[in-house]
Parts: sequence; structure tokens; C-alpha cells
Amino acid sequence: MKDLLRSLAYRSGAMGLWHRLRNRRALTVLMFHRVLPDGDPRFALAEREFTMSLSGFRRTLDFVARHYNVVQLLDVQRWAQGQAEMPPCPMLLTFDDGWRDTLTVVAPELHRRGCTGVLFLASEAPRLPTPRWWQDALVQAWSEPADRFRLWTAAGLEGAATTSRTLWRLTAQLASWPEAQRIAWLQQHAPGLISAIEQRQMLSAEELPQIEPGALELAAHGHTHAPLTLAADPAAELEVSHALVRQHRTGVAAMSFPHGAWNPALVAQARRAGFELIFNSEPTLSRRSGGAGPLAMPLGRIHLPENAWTCREGAIDPARLASFLFGRAHASAPAVP
Repeated sequence: MKDLLRSLAYRSGAMGLWHRLRNRRALTVLMFHRVLPDGDPRFALAEREFTMSLSGFRRTLDFVARHYNVVQLLDVQRWAQGQAEMPPCPMLLTFDDGWRDTLTVVAPELHRRGCTGVLFLASEAPRLPTPRWWQDALVQAWSEPADRFRLWTAAGLEGAATTSRTLWRLTAQLASWPEAQRIAWLQQHAPGLISAIEQRQMLSAEELPQIEPGALELAAHGHTHAPLTLAADPAAELEVSHALVRQHRTGVAAMSFPHGAWNPALVAQARRAGFELIFNSEPTLSRRSGGAGPLAMPLGRIHLPENAWTCREGAIDPARLASFLFGRAHASAPAVP
């Protein structure tokens, strides 16, 4: 009954009208990670929560075209600084980490539709020599609850490995080590996982110049992708990631906090590093308030999974997408006093 009512409300246009009235001046930022062709064997070892099928991605973009106006970082920067308005119901499309499929699958689809997305790149990833990203292997190892305490203690960490942010702490610990030490640790304590994938997962340094600005804008997502609230040297993480963005792009310097972990002190550090636009992973829409100038708070982003919240009968459903997105809370984005 709930699905039927939702479907009727969507098809009648009532949900769309409500959205156009409610969210006309609110920025929606979608957060994706991986997009793989349907039936691709890489799904077997991908983290499904953060991996969307190409058909689902296309259906999502069809929905976006009906209900939103896709904007670019410069549009958001001008709006954030109080210099210009954005079009009604603006949306920014973002893609995290630096997976190769962002270049090979996402970029061609965006280009075909005349859209631009933002690649939030963990700047260490293109320089790593292993085919599989060590953090991807760590997430797979951590997915086995029986192994968590063993991994926790093997990394030299103390206390119980039971909180919701324990994996963050373990990730930060390994991120502080040299790459060779991380790989040796994974080979010893999670044997077979780091070598389970033979083709390179992440963009290489040589591929970064191939990114067409018309399809993808390059932005920062930390250096090691450690949560900056737990990083050994967050200022260095921010400076290195900013330098890579500036090396490959001359547009708006933007960044998003890895794992969505942030605090006001880190926002100030990010500004000192040179970032002009800052995002987190809080699932809110953003409305500007106050005078002109840089924003005091990061802009929210909404992770969009391909699951029961967004799909019906195994496929992305417009009515479910509408109920998933249209009613999100509005967060005020005040300027720095």
C-alpha cells in the first residue's frame, strides 16, 4: 500500500511540485563511489553498499534530469560567496576516492549527457603500486566480525574493537605507516585479499591528465584517505592533497572530508591549505544564509545506494528516489563572520 501511494503521488506530479517549491533554493549534492557495468565480474569483490550498476546510474541520471539542474564547482563557489544565484533545484554530482571506473564508466556517461561531475580524489591512491587499493582489502577483511579483534590487536591498537568508528581508527593506523609496511601487514593478517584483484582498481598517476574537465572536475579527498579527525598529521594531508589538485587543475579548489570526519578546527585548516569549497558527508541539503564570503560550515552530501531505499523489483525506482531525496533536511550554510 505504501509503495502504491508513493507511486501515485509521484506519477501525479504532486511529489515533483512539492520538491520544486521546497528545494528551489537548496543545493543537493549526491555522493557516489563506484559505478560498474551490469554483470561485471568486479562486483564480486566490490563493496556493494558503495557500488552502483551502470543501468542504475543511468536511471538515476534520468531522474536527475527531470527534477534538477546539474551545476559545477564554479556555480557553487559563486553561490557560496554570495556573488550569484544557482538555477532552481541545483544538484552537484560527486564521486569519491579515485576508482578507475570513474574515468572509464562514469566520465563517458556524463559526457554523453553533457553533465559534469566532481571526482574527490585521495591523492595517495594514484601513486600506489599495488593493483588493489589497500583500504578496499582492509574493508573486506573487517567484514568478518570474528576477525576484527585479531586485526585490531595485530595493528598495535588497544581496547575493545566494538565502536561504530573502530574501522576508522584501524584505517588511520595503517594510513600512518609506509606503504610497504601496510601491504606486508595485510599479507600476514588478511592473506590473499590484497592479491585477489590483478587489474588496477584505482586511477594511476599517468591517467590523471586524461580526465576531461568537461566531464569530471578534480577535487581533493585527503591524501591517505584516513579520517582527518584521527590522522597523524591532518595539516600535511590537506597540503599534499591540495598540491595534487592544483597540479592537475586550475579551477575551484574543493575538498571533501574522508569518511565524512570533520570538526571546525579541520575546516579552518582546510581553508589555510587553500581550499575554497569544503564538503562533508552529512545527508542534508544546503541553503545559504548570511552575508558574502567563505562558508563557515562544510556542505552536506547524500550517499545514494542501490538498495531497498531506492529500488523496486531490483531496479532504481523514480518514486523511491523522490521520497529518498526530496524531503531531506535543509542545513544552513552561513558565511564566516
